[in-house]
Amino acid sequence: MTTRPAVNLSLSKLRKEIKKIDPFRVSLSGSKIVTFPDVYAMESVEAEEIFSGLNRNSTSWGVLSKWLSTADADKLKAEKLSVRELSAVVQAAIAYYEESYGDEGNGNASES
Repeated sequence: MTTRPAVNLSLSKLRKEIKKIDPFRVSLSGSKIVTFPDVYAMESVEAEEIFSGLNRNSTSWGVLSKWLSTADADKLKAEKLSVRELSAVVQAAIAYYEESYGDEGNGNASES
């Protein structure tokens, strides 16, 4: 008789339970919309490249070319944003997802 190892987590169950967030969208001139996909929902290696680029303060376009679709990156480039404007857009997208998911591990659950 073989003993089966105890399973503590099922990926299929986990995937069903994970919170799904609507993507962050930016309205551009001419009724165009750019969608920033949820980095937290991306495949982990791809997401890590984006997070790494954001943390290194690499050029915004280098990170955006990995984060956005080619069509959306082109639409955003066509707006000819200043560095400040582009930075504000990227920061707004990051803040949206961080606020949506919360700051995992840094909550106040242990506070009295």
